[in-house]
Amino acid sequence: MRRSLLACSVVALLVPSVDAQERKKTDNDVLPGEVWTFEATKGELSRKGEFRIYEKKVYIGERNIGTFAVKGDEATLIVRSGGVLNGRVLLKREGQSSTWRGVINHGDGSKWQIAVSVKEDKPKRDKPKDKKGDKPEKAK
Repeated sequence: MRRSLLACSVVALLVPSVDAQERKKTDNDVLPGEVWTFEATKGELSRKGEFRIYEKKVYIGERNIGTFAVKGDEATLIVRSGGVLNGRVLLKREGQSSTWRGVINHGDGSKWQIAVSVKEDKPKRDKPKDKKGDKPEKAK
């Protein structure tokens, strides 16, 4: 009896972890649009997360949380319900990189510093190298 109970509890512990490994992609990765990551700081407080931009709208998962506008090297996000992102986010691009830095102005007057960048996709696997002695055919 105890052995079967122990076996059931071990199986119950392993099943959720296998399921979690299969769900590596977030909703933002699967849904259309460009995924961005952010790190917001205010003094010693720091928050990290990601959001998605699609058709000039800002999303977290399937939920539309605001709008996005770009003019040259400056961008403005107006977020209505995004937790730490809530408020007006003013960003400027850093040189030629994909990193943008700026300030989040909350409705209560508080300000957070923020760094935003496009989420990097996993590198694709390279093609297998030719074996020694294999030579590509020359076109005649």
